[in-house]
Amino acid sequence: MDAKRYKFFTPTHLIFGAGCAGEVGQRVKALGGTKALLVSDRGLERAGLVAKAKAALEAAGVTVIVYADVSENPSAGNVHAGRDLIRQHGLDIVVALGGGSPMDAAKAMSALAVHEGEITEYEYGLKPFLRAGPPIVAIPTTAGTGAEATMGAVITDPATHRKIDVVSPLMAPRLALVDPDVTVSLPPGMTAATGMDALTHSVEGYTATLAHPLTDAIHRQAIELIGKYLLRAYRDGTDQEARYYTMMASMIAGIGFPNSGLGAVHGLALPLGGHFNIAHGVANAILLPHVMAFNLPTSRARLRDIAVALGAAKKSATGAIDHVFALRRELKLPVLASFGIGEEHLDALARDALGRNTNCVTNPRPVAEADAKMIYRAALRER
Repeated sequence: MDAKRYKFFTPTHLIFGAGCAGEVGQRVKALGGTKALLVSDRGLERAGLVAKAKAALEAAGVTVIVYADVSENPSAGNVHAGRDLIRQHGLDIVVALGGGSPMDAAKAMSALAVHEGEITEYEYGLKPFLRAGPPIVAIPTTAGTGAEATMGAVITDPATHRKIDVVSPLMAPRLALVDPDVTVSLPPGMTAATGMDALTHSVEGYTATLAHPLTDAIHRQAIELIGKYLLRAYRDGTDQEARYYTMMASMIAGIGFPNSGLGAVHGLALPLGGHFNIAHGVANAILLPHVMAFNLPTSRARLRDIAVALGAAKKSATGAIDHVFALRRELKLPVLASFGIGEEHLDALARDALGRNTNCVTNPRPVAEADAKMIYRAALRER
């Protein structure tokens, strides 16, 4: 009998289904919201999704202030600007519309609105949040980050180019409206990058040192769904079944990985975003097969399970790695060398990858700075 004890926690009320995003007005009113900060980005504003969400809120009698300047890698400045709007206008609820960047920024804005200082002071392990800010309603527009189901945010400190983790149960969205129909207009490149982000969450969650039977079940299911449906969603964005199940995979991986931990893919990807502004999903996609190869000595059986779940041609650990390389090529995602990174950058990247709160601590194989540089070099050799 397995006598170990396991912990599992998920903080957010999740509603999943086609069309549920259209309920945002009534859902905000049910939470007592009367004046909302709608947090998003310029791309979604140009696509008309911000106007649509704003109209739904206003139709329910909610006053709306829009902040749509969130960067691809959300910055401390984004967080402070949103915090100031909440305070200036006395806003009582925050609606996050977007991928991981708007959702992470919104979580941090809400928490900081009722605390003093700058967001960088609240990096995990430094200073805790003591009370909740305005409740957050999250509407994810990509199938990748799972940020609607997590209680943390990754924020870039422009002074150091570090991406910091800010984590607290008080930051979790009160409600998430996870609507696969919202992703139908997502361009193929974004579908690819965010889908690989979800796959990375699932693979790392399945191999991480804190994985346990419940997280294993979640992550295997997510891997199976991504293996079956991501390419379909990429090739035909109007494929509603593919959009449905890739969004499901993203959400359930977001429920799982905060409980299992992640690994060296995320540890090494974050500095690529902080120093070179590489989108998070792209950075994960670049590094995922290289970290899987690094983890072979400790994770062969787990990687074999992943090969089976993905539907890889070879049902082996190396088959899983080969399949991820092939998938990334079919998704036409860039390689690391295309971002102007060279040997001269590797010391700083490796140092930041193993800095405070690195995800490398739950990687199944210990990672030293020399290992981090070796993985970056392997990725740089790809053409």
